Amino acid sequence: MSPVAHAGIGLLGWQMFDKKKTIATLIAYITAANFADVDFLFYKLIGPKPLFIHQYYTHNLIFALLIGVLLALLLPRGASRWGIVLTSFSHLALDIIVIDTMKPIGMRLLFPLSNAYYNVGFFPFLRRGSWKVMTSPHNLQVLGIELACFVLPILLIYRRPLFRRLSSAAFWRL
Repeated sequence: MSPVAHAGIGLLGWQMFDKKKTIATLIAYITAANFADVDFLFYKLIGPKPLFIHQYYTHNLIFALLIGVLLALLLPRGASRWGIVLTSFSHLALDIIVIDTMKPIGMRLLFPLSNAYYNVGFFPFLRRGSWKVMTSPHNLQVLGIELACFVLPILLIYRRPLFRRLSSAAFWRL
């Protein structure tokens, strides 16, 4: 999945669990939903190193728990903390349903306890590569599907509280 779908689920987690509803907590939830892809960012910035193979070290239950707990420590006790941990696990749930075409196929969900790969693979995938590939009609179609499935429903369901919050000065204070 792209950051678009993960951000949509981060928005859902924020809306469902966070009590403060500030820009800072929204950023924390969207970060939790996207953080497992930090390996992809390092791969692009630093280059092809074994440590940065996408989904190899960062797409597992222990990494998701670690990130969720670290981000939870930034929030007040209660549902917000549990919500951000659940949101960090959402990344794995979304990525496991994507058709994986790059070796190794799947994710090592139980790493380091097991090296078994898991993939259900029915949701369309984004092609990676050059700017031309990234902006191809196929990828634009996949982004449209992700928006339709993971962002627009959340914006529609929570439109009133979201827009009320966005227009509040308190929301924008860090």
